[in-house]
Amino acid sequence: MTMQRRHFTTAALGLTLATALTPLAATAQTDWPPQKLTFVVALGPGGSADRTARALAQRMQEELGVPISVINQEGGGGHVGHTYFTQMPSDGSYFLATSIHPYIANAMLRFDADYTLEDFAFINGQWNDYDLFAVNAQTPYTTLAEFMAAAKENPGALRVSVVPGSTGAINLELALEAYGLDPSAVSVVTYESGGAARTAVAGGQVDMTVLAADGTLSIAEYIRPLALAADNASKDWDAPTLNAALEQDGHEAVPVLAGSMRGLAAHAAFKEENPDGFQKMVDAYQAVLEDPEFVASLEAQDIGAEWLGPERTSEIITSNFDILKRYEGDE
Repeated sequence: MTMQRRHFTTAALGLTLATALTPLAATAQTDWPPQKLTFVVALGPGGSADRTARALAQRMQEELGVPISVINQEGGGGHVGHTYFTQMPSDGSYFLATSIHPYIANAMLRFDADYTLEDFAFINGQWNDYDLFAVNAQTPYTTLAEFMAAAKENPGALRVSVVPGSTGAINLELALEAYGLDPSAVSVVTYESGGAARTAVAGGQVDMTVLAADGTLSIAEYIRPLALAADNASKDWDAPTLNAALEQDGHEAVPVLAGSMRGLAAHAAFKEENPDGFQKMVDAYQAVLEDPEFVASLEAQDIGAEWLGPERTSEIITSNFDILKRYEGDE
């Protein structure tokens, strides 16, 4: 009888503990944010992605009530940072605050990556910046056709700065192909951040750069715009669209590849396991981009402040994957 009573008591105790722990486990899933958040920038300091992440972190920590630190993990056109992020806890304490497009997709195609697009829960593409073809102001080239003609005449003599894995790198290849040139027609010089690549063309270390147009406004006096890889011309730059320039020169149009998209992504596991926490982050992000004072501060720094939301952001990233696969996957 004693053994039976002890067995019954243990079973009852186990049932009681299970019952008591169930609501605790459910509470733990929705208990977000943690005491600290970390934004991982997969590119170097000083570039547009880094500036966007740091401005967002400063404002978001006020909205969420917890400190947000920003760390740079550069290398491999974003691959080093993406890998680092995916290896961090997926409990909503780490977020990827960087150029989420096209760097993630390109790194997957260029390296033997252990991650896929499905490993990321994209929250927002805050700043979608189209690529500008621009030469140093001291060069003689006034049109893209003139630059391409010089490249054809002296293969490898002209130097072009790009960030590896960026849309600029692929738009350069698209343009060279449209003009009937091999990629070796120019010497491509890679930099791990847009800031460094811009400094190179502004200082004359390279002849041309293909980088995000908004971010290039800071060096406008040192460069000459030749073409914009977008559907429509920009009020900020006296330059035709890439396809307008191509058609004017008698060449076929190329696919328009969306520019560098600075924004925020979470682990897909965080969204799946803690949907309430994920939604809190989405709501907080949207709230700060609806704050007129914060938006004005971003505009003063030439930083975009668009709210696309998770669905539209994911749609843009996935829809461009086939174009990226064509040009990066063949390497």
